[in-house]
Amino acid sequence: MKIKIIKIISFVLIFFVLLYAVNNVLKFKYFYLFDSFYKLKNNSIDVLLLGSSHSYVNINSFYLYKLYGISSFNFGGSIQPLWNTYFYLKEALKKQKPKLIVLDALTTTLNDEYADYSGIIKNNYELKFSFDKINSIIISSPKNICIFFLNPLYQYHNRYSSLTFEDFLSYRGREKYKYYKGYVLFYRISSNTKPNVNYITNEISLYPKIEKYYRMVIELAKNNNIPILIVKSPYSLYNEYDQKKYNMAKKIAKEYNVPFINLNYNYDDYNLDFSKDFYDQSGHLNYKGAEKLAKYLGKYLKENYDLPDRRGDPKYYSWEMNAKYQDKEIYNFELTNLANLNEYIEKVKNADDYIIGITMLGNYQKNDNIIQNIASKFNINNIYLQNSSYVIDNNNLIYSSKGSSNYLFYKEIGNYTDLVVNNEKLSINRTNYIKSTNGINMVIYDKFTEEIVDNIYLEYDDNSINPTIKR
Repeated sequence: MKIKIIKIISFVLIFFVLLYAVNNVLKFKYFYLFDSFYKLKNNSIDVLLLGSSHSYVNINSFYLYKLYGISSFNFGGSIQPLWNTYFYLKEALKKQKPKLIVLDALTTTLNDEYADYSGIIKNNYELKFSFDKINSIIISSPKNICIFFLNPLYQYHNRYSSLTFEDFLSYRGREKYKYYKGYVLFYRISSNTKPNVNYITNEISLYPKIEKYYRMVIELAKNNNIPILIVKSPYSLYNEYDQKKYNMAKKIAKEYNVPFINLNYNYDDYNLDFSKDFYDQSGHLNYKGAEKLAKYLGKYLKENYDLPDRRGDPKYYSWEMNAKYQDKEIYNFELTNLANLNEYIEKVKNADDYIIGITMLGNYQKNDNIIQNIASKFNINNIYLQNSSYVIDNNNLIYSSKGSSNYLFYKEIGNYTDLVVNNEKLSINRTNYIKSTNGINMVIYDKFTEEIVDNIYLEYDDNSINPTIKR
């Protein structure tokens, strides 16, 4: 009898271990919000940022740390209804006791009883299994289909056909997500029209379910003796209807003696440029706009709340690493958008952790101005300048060839990645990055992010090297 019981228990344990493993592989991979959150040390978040994408895009935890040393975390979801925000806050308070909660008020304007299919999944499935998660799913979905969302495998069991190798890796093989703090930075520029509805002072009632959970979020914060600040981040689609809703949200906040800051009242105070600082027409800031907002809002937070500067504190190593990864991403992005060759070379030279592979191929003359300029910038011995190849590591020339295939450079760089260079090959991980056999080819690899940053070439044209950067 005992052996039979042991067999049953063993079977059940093995079943659940396998189910857990299968679930981890098949589950939807978004931004690793909860993976990063659950790995944080208890009570390490000073500012908890809640809300929709207008919170995790516009009010950016990376910039708040970089500029002011504020250890914040964007704990929100896409078009997140306030009932999900409430359960996110409940989940956060199981591990964290922030010094301040900041809630973006965008979704106080919603008029929906339930979330759509995508919203139900994105705003519930990463929560750890608990009665709170079950309640959140039930409240999010219509009763007639609720059962289908309570079993996550039902939603993604057929993902097996689209699995990639990355699905089996922690953080899909990208180290930076280990330090992720919940924000998203956008880079594209979208021109918008500056709205002006500040003159509207009347109100519209919030949708009953929205108001109920808006109040519950505020009350949960106050019951835990945590200050809460309601903000409305910049919004390019701002209209009269929104203004009336936000007026009501502000009125409700006032009932609880909670400050409400509408950042759409004072664009000029933080120099927001509607022609350059937005990513899209939906009110999401790009990385430049997010930096401007963080400078302004972070200053307000430091002046009005007791928020330590955590920069340099070894206990906040994950914030330091997150900042370094994000700084790198921005630097690399800006490099790839440069068109001026001199500016490009200077930015490459000023970077840390770059490995640069260069090939110079074709019929050009060694005394060509562009050739000489590049040779000078990278301290290349000009006797090899024709049909030759070079490798520069952190501005140190570590390899040069004379144009013979007998000369070959090989270097391991990063996980499962190799750099191979000679006059016929500029290869990383068996992909050849030579685009011109009559000109200059250059590939930039970042050792820190373990990514290929850029691959440019300059062509020999009309008896000289054309300085126009091509990709």
